[in-house]
Amino acid sequence: SMTIWNDRYWKGFYPADYDFTNIILMYGFGFYKRFWPDKDDKGQVRGQKVKGETHPFNTSIHAANQAKDMDLPERGKVIYIKYSDFPFNNFDDLLKIIDRDTVLGEAFVSLRSPGRGIPVFHFVLSRRYSTDFMTQADCRFIFQFKSKEVAAEDALGVWDLKLVSNAAHTPPILRLEFFGQESHLSARIIQIGNLPDASQIRSLSEKQAHALHLPEKIESGLIRSAGKGLMLGILEEPDNPLFQAILGSRGFVTRGKEGLMLPYILKRVK
Repeated sequence: SMTIWNDRYWKGFYPADYDFTNIILMYGFGFYKRFWPDKDDKGQVRGQKVKGETHPFNTSIHAANQAKDMDLPERGKVIYIKYSDFPFNNFDDLLKIIDRDTVLGEAFVSLRSPGRGIPVFHFVLSRRYSTDFMTQADCRFIFQFKSKEVAAEDALGVWDLKLVSNAAHTPPILRLEFFGQESHLSARIIQIGNLPDASQIRSLSEKQAHALHLPEKIESGLIRSAGKGLMLGILEEPDNPLFQAILGSRGFVTRGKEGLMLPYILKRVK
């Protein structure tokens, strides 16, 4: 499986426990954390202080914090994250570095001593993750700078279409087979999956699925290849049935310089 290395921030992942709290967290409130050295007005680093912020995707929240190295009994060397603004200052995080791209974390309701609060949940921070978990910014960047046109013969076969969400790994909404017909590419719908919760409809009809015109988009370069078994597209058609259906579900339609867009990927099944 292809991986993305993203040094702009640490992407947060919740454990995939099958309990109500973690399911809500995992699918509703994905997040990232980023950190930077404290600098003065002239851009000079001052002291050892490290500032940071936590940003839940699909929100306007940017929770300011400060990171400190600590050595705690029973936990060893950790990074203590103290939030500064209400209501986030009621919580602390402890981070444990695993390697240069992986950090384990635990969130607490704050008490007087770091690491002695009431545990809330665990999480993982990573700068390296599968393309299944790419963000919308990742998708746009790869589409613009790291992809190439798809040769018709490379598109032949069975593919799953997935919408790109910042917050979570989304299941396929469509499985289809591309095949050659005369001198053009055609598609046969194999299976239609459910759209995300709060969409206007439960799933696309076969007619609506064909209205995506995926073969034509491949041939015209609007769907591009990002490596063996992965294609990317960005739907910029506000009148398309999929675009209209998904508007009620948060976290999928995003705004770019040219207006609203819906990033998606096609992943080869066979």
